[in-house]
Amino acid sequence: MKDRGIIKWQPFNSVISSQKIMENLRKEKEKVEKPILSDEEIKEIEEKIIEAYYSQELVILKFYKDGYINFLKGKIKKIDQITKMIYFNDTKIFFKQILSIY
Repeated sequence: MKDRGIIKWQPFNSVISSQKIMENLRKEKEKVEKPILSDEEIKEIEEKIIEAYYSQELVILKFYKDGYINFLKGKIKKIDQITKMIYFNDTKIFFKQILSIY
């Protein structure tokens, strides 16, 4: 009996690649536009971030990145006012990405 080798697995490869394509399409469909914040909301977020930084209290940040809304929980380690970057645990977040803080 002659083995067909790799040829016999080719139909399964097309199924796997189709699944990857479908998963990517689902992820793209779940993306949302970045919510627009008012000046008042931005000022309130700034104040809460500064307060949380100095008090070293545990916070939850809601932020927007690459089409998705994400959450981070922890303490703010550093605020860089020049680059408008907030160092939060092991993650860096630009201030403009933050939607709210709890």
